[in-house]
Amino acid sequence: MEREFRAKLSPASGPHQFVVQGRYNRFITTLTQNAAPIGAAAFVQLFFCALPSGYAIVPPVTFFLALALNALFRLRTPSSSPKQPYRDPNVVPGRATAQLPSPSGSFGTEPAVEGLVVFNLGAQMNHPMGFLCPGGKEIGDWFMAMNADLMRRRDELGLITMSDWRGLNVDNANSLCATYYFRDVESIHRFAYEEMHRKAWDWFNAAKHDHIGIFHETFIVPPHSYETIYKNCVPIGFGKGSVKCKDIKGVDQWASVLVSADTPALKTQMARFNREERGNRKE
Repeated sequence: MEREFRAKLSPASGPHQFVVQGRYNRFITTLTQNAAPIGAAAFVQLFFCALPSGYAIVPPVTFFLALALNALFRLRTPSSSPKQPYRDPNVVPGRATAQLPSPSGSFGTEPAVEGLVVFNLGAQMNHPMGFLCPGGKEIGDWFMAMNADLMRRRDELGLITMSDWRGLNVDNANSLCATYYFRDVESIHRFAYEEMHRKAWDWFNAAKHDHIGIFHETFIVPPHSYETIYKNCVPIGFGKGSVKCKDIKGVDQWASVLVSADTPALKTQMARFNREERGNRKE
């Protein structure tokens, strides 16, 4: 008899959160994420600022000293994982895959039994000033407000989770994109007619900023047509999902979509598709 898939995370009273812990860590994470532009600015200051030569070196040295101290701090700080003392506490150890739970929070024994919809919504700042262009701040504010509203009402609107992304390469550095994972097409339609979305769209049409591009992409994914694998990852993408369920007493709880992939039914890519090894659908 096949065993039911085993959840990687315990149910919670609210959606699972995977945030950087502590003000210091949040500050350092922000700093290291922007290390390249900050470092470039520091070197510009070093060579071109009007400070006396004895002081011009202070800002870049301070910056790199902060990075070094951060690395030392992380190496010397005790961890909740004795075997992995430097690992982020939000890491889910081992192999995991994402499966949608039933209304009772159980996962069954068959993978990818429910379909989903993946929706990409983004904007491009096609202007020499990038995100500092006219309307750039406003479009960012609309995105943040819309995402906050969606996540707050995720169960009502059929949203499983979302991730936001910022372009890194030269050809997409002025682009941002949010990837939403919805339960079905009806959920997408509800989102399209939500007040916050309509207000954002009305603002964009009225502002007439021709240098700002807007795009969306919709992918309807039927059952047995998706699979995921995560190993030693902080939950990301579909794996960040939480679904509202009821326990055996009828009390609301939130179940993470992550289950252990260390079972034959989830061990290979085709197994997670719930297909034969050659890719054919199982009869």
